[in-house]
Amino acid sequence: MSGMPFGNNGGGVLGKLIGGPGVPEQSGKKEKIPAYIASEDLDRLRNTVVALQRDPNVDEPPVSLSAFVAAAVMLAVEEAEETYNKGRPFPARPNQKLKTGPPVG
Repeated sequence: MSGMPFGNNGGGVLGKLIGGPGVPEQSGKKEKIPAYIASEDLDRLRNTVVALQRDPNVDEPPVSLSAFVAAAVMLAVEEAEETYNKGRPFPARPNQKLKTGPPVG
């Protein structure tokens, strides 16, 4: 499981779903991902992060937009692995490069 930080110790809303406190961090090396999202969805995402940070009932709010996105992405990856690959990570891709750019269609 991933140790992506969501709150101060990974125990926030999504952090609890993908491992929570006590899960060791990955290597620490971080990379920017090429991803596109509709403007309306990005605005909704930003509103969510700010609302969680301001909500006194949220024990461990996201420390940043990046932390929230990283936790959400890893949650989706782990769900796909569970659903389509018996809970195991998918094998390494033979071609290291993926097509990037806005979605077609």
